[in-house]
Amino acid sequence: MAGSPIFGEVCRRVLLHNLTLRYGTRKTLAQFIEPDTASLLQSLAAQAGPGLHEMAVPEARAAVRALTQQLDLPCPLPCETRDLGSGEAPVPARLYLPSADPTGAVIVFVHGGGFMLGDLETYDFLCRHLATRTGSRVLAPDYRLAPEHTFPAAFTDVLTTVSWVGTSPAVLGAPTRIVALAGDSAGGALCASCAGTLQAAAGNAIGALLLLYPVTDLSSRTASYQRFATGFLLESAAMELFVRSYTPNPTDRRDPRASPLLQRDLSRMPRTTLLTCGLDVLRDEGRDYASRLVAAGIETFYREARGQIHGMATLRGALPSARPVLDEVIDSFARQIARSVQERGE
Repeated sequence: MAGSPIFGEVCRRVLLHNLTLRYGTRKTLAQFIEPDTASLLQSLAAQAGPGLHEMAVPEARAAVRALTQQLDLPCPLPCETRDLGSGEAPVPARLYLPSADPTGAVIVFVHGGGFMLGDLETYDFLCRHLATRTGSRVLAPDYRLAPEHTFPAAFTDVLTTVSWVGTSPAVLGAPTRIVALAGDSAGGALCASCAGTLQAAAGNAIGALLLLYPVTDLSSRTASYQRFATGFLLESAAMELFVRSYTPNPTDRRDPRASPLLQRDLSRMPRTTLLTCGLDVLRDEGRDYASRLVAAGIETFYREARGQIHGMATLRGALPSARPVLDEVIDSFARQIARSVQERGE
């Protein structure tokens, strides 16, 4: 398996940090944590206020948008954008056009937010960075959110968008040689599920897959849910709310379209780059999914960001230590796209 560190690696540096966590709790962690991550967590813990799971949905959405726009890093490189309405695309979306597009690839980026938060504005900086770093067009669908729209609405919107991009529509500006998928958190789940569905049907529909700290199993809870339950930005209580809101019917949580880890056969998945964070409730299920991909013989670049928290890709202004890690996995993804483009051209 390509990538480092391997998820079984023992951390060489173990630091003890006493962090004052939310709700007045205090924990001592025998766990490496990046200094800027510790500083951010301490700053957030000092701010009084309800958790995401305690807010009304509109307030939670506004809070996430404000946090990201304050703490993410603007893209310094030119990147043209165009919003596509329902008359131009099957699902409203934003198209990002880097100054040059040598790849012929279109990356469909699916935002996170627990299937109920997040939007195009929340992820604008990251999408610009992804487009300029890879040199590929990026299309971000504004898919339907829970609790207004429950499973499988988000999955259906993303699958519809990806299938449409594969037809090389003229509105995207140039022929589509490769469709690649990228997403973080819940968006990672939607990308993995859509890739699994399309690969099973069409074999090589997707050229590459980038999963940033993805949700992979709504039906069970790993040990990292308990270990990082509070105080690490994404809390277990918030995840429980997200799961209930998106899949109010518990039976749906075992559907591979909601829980890609439960897909029986991963042997036709595209080459994949997968990032987990060391201080994340979703860490273990991300590791499990990477392990299954490798066992299925899929070309997999796996990276665990030790000392980092969930959401690091949209917190780069506050977390300088996250930037080289994110760029490493984006560069891996870009190389995988390039290999797929080359193979399709042969």
